Amino acid sequence: MLFLAPRLLRAAGWTRRAPRLGIGVWIAACLSAVAAVCLAGALLVVPLLTVGHAIISLVMACGISLHHISRTAVSLAMDAAGIGVLAVIAARIMYATAAVAWPQRRLRRRHAAALRMVGRRHPARGDILVVEHPVPAVYCLPARRRLVVVSEGALSLLDPPLLDAVIAHEHAHLRGHHYLITTVTAVLARAFPRLPLFTVADDEVRRLVEMAADDSAARRTTPRTVACALLDLVAGQVPAPALGMAGVGAAERVRRLLAPSRPLSLAARYLAAAGAAALLLLPVAVPTVPALVDDATHCPPATTAADVAARSAR
Repeated sequence: MLFLAPRLLRAAGWTRRAPRLGIGVWIAACLSAVAAVCLAGALLVVPLLTVGHAIISLVMACGISLHHISRTAVSLAMDAAGIGVLAVIAARIMYATAAVAWPQRRLRRRHAAALRMVGRRHPARGDILVVEHPVPAVYCLPARRRLVVVSEGALSLLDPPLLDAVIAHEHAHLRGHHYLITTVTAVLARAFPRLPLFTVADDEVRRLVEMAADDSAARRTTPRTVACALLDLVAGQVPAPALGMAGVGAAERVRRLLAPSRPLSLAARYLAAAGAAALLLLPVAVPTVPALVDDATHCPPATTAADVAARSAR
């Protein structure tokens, strides 16, 4: 999964046709990979069936306890290896969170505070903050109070329909919590930079969140209007911790808007959603299914009221 999944998903054209589904599959693949590696570390410490019984809450029912597993020199070495794997994963994720997520959060808050000091509310649209800058730029900031920032250069460049499309794009970012999604992929890419799944996922998810916001804006206006607004803003600069319309993959997004592909069929959408669910469930199913089989084979059937009545009648 760590090496094959990014190749398959990056080559899959359907993710561009249904970007929100594509985001879900990429995130599911990343979380599934992390869970699978954690499970592998746990299996070095305790047997597969024990993990499965713990997951399905049947440890006490079948008399299996983690405290009664026999320990040998080999098993103790495996314990140390498993605990080491889990500790390394946890340490790398905590390091990446401290290096990526927290600095971005602080930078967004400082940037938002500075903008509130120098910016002004638009007289006709109270949902945007206008800053005096000649370069056309529009972006959103998911601070404590969400902001859509528009420069004077963008206001003078964009006519009302184009401005509406841009604002709709930024509101789609805020509604979809795209900043959280891109932060998760950025943290995983920083934590595991040598694993293609996470580095490719970070790049692809950034493209897909922009496409998803484009689609939302196109539904409120028209695809051509969104494409024209994107072309007008492509020279603008977006601050690092923010999401802006003139962000990743502008040329590809314009082509996609002006020459849209046929939407995914309902069956294909259900299949993609089922695939994402399967990716999330797979690490849990690996230990749980054998435990369920073991329970069916060795655990005594539960005594019902009918069984008690039958025994009393005898």
